[in-house]
Amino acid sequence: MNLAVLAGGVGMFLAWGVWGIAAKFAVKQIGMQALVWGQLATLALFPLYFILFKEILPLKWDATGIGWALVTGALGALGTLFLYLMLRAAPTSIVIPLSALYPVVTVVLAYIFLQEELSPTRLLGVGCAVAAVWLLTM
Repeated sequence: MNLAVLAGGVGMFLAWGVWGIAAKFAVKQIGMQALVWGQLATLALFPLYFILFKEILPLKWDATGIGWALVTGALGALGTLFLYLMLRAAPTSIVIPLSALYPVVTVVLAYIFLQEELSPTRLLGVGCAVAAVWLLTM
């Protein structure tokens, strides 16, 4: 496996793993305001793009692509809103594993709209993901 992919995966794994607990602490302390502050923190990081990544990720001005990116951001914020609502109502040990099932929707939609392969191995992976979340939430 590529070392950069492995390092990026570990970084993502750790960041999102700690993020779930931090979100619960924020919701417990300030309620749904946590969503607003979290989104503001994300916006505050935007200038880092120009400092760290402008050479390897130049901005592209394409109306369709920007439209999809805005839809992506809105859906991400909506998903986060639902997540915080769930964190108010249920234990973190149930909410976060349940939230980890979102790739199942992506796999199905990629099969339908992008004609991506849905091999028996991938179907087994989806089944294992569902089983893992079920076991974690028992």
